[in-house]
Amino acid sequence: MPKLSTKAAALMALSGLFVCLPSPALADADADRIARLEKRLMELEARLSEQEQETKEVKTLAASSAAGANQSGGSYTGNPLALDIMANSAWRNLRWTQEEQWAGIRKGISEEKVIELLGNPPRSLDSLKPRVDKVFWYETSLRDRSTALRGKISFKDGKVIAVKKPNFQAVKQALQSR
Repeated sequence: MPKLSTKAAALMALSGLFVCLPSPALADADADRIARLEKRLMELEARLSEQEQETKEVKTLAASSAAGANQSGGSYTGNPLALDIMANSAWRNLRWTQEEQWAGIRKGISEEKVIELLGNPPRSLDSLKPRVDKVFWYETSLRDRSTALRGKISFKDGKVIAVKKPNFQAVKQALQSR
C-alpha cells in the first residue's frame, strides 16, 4: 500500500470536508421544509384550540344535564338548557339549514349532487315502497316543532323523484313571534 504524504492526506481530508458541508440548494430546501412544517403546526394548533372549546361546551352540557337528571330524575332530554345548547351548536354550520342551498334541489338530479349541495343527511333510510329506493331526511329539532327545519328527498335509481323542502318562512315567523 503506497504511503501518502501529510500534504496529500490533508488535501484528502479537506476535500472530504467540502463534500460533507451542505450546499446552498440543500439549505434552501431545508428552510422551505421548516417553513411548511411551521405553517402546518400553526394550523394544527388552531384546530386544537377549536376542539378544546367544543369540548368545554360538551362538558358544560354534560354537567348541566347530569344536574338536571339528578333534580328531575330524568335524562338530558328533560333539561331545556341542554336541548337549546344542542340545537344551537349541532346545526349551526350545516349547509342544508340555509334556504339558498335548497335552490338547486329538483327532480332528476343525482344523489351525489344532493349531497354536494346540502351535505350528508342527518338521517337516511332505504324505502320499503316499490317506487322509492331511498329517502334522505334533513331535520334539526329534537323537541321544538315550531322552529324545526324538516326536509325530505326521495330517490329512485339514484335520482331525485320527490322533494319536500323545509318551510323556512314558517320557522322565521315562529322565531320572530317569540
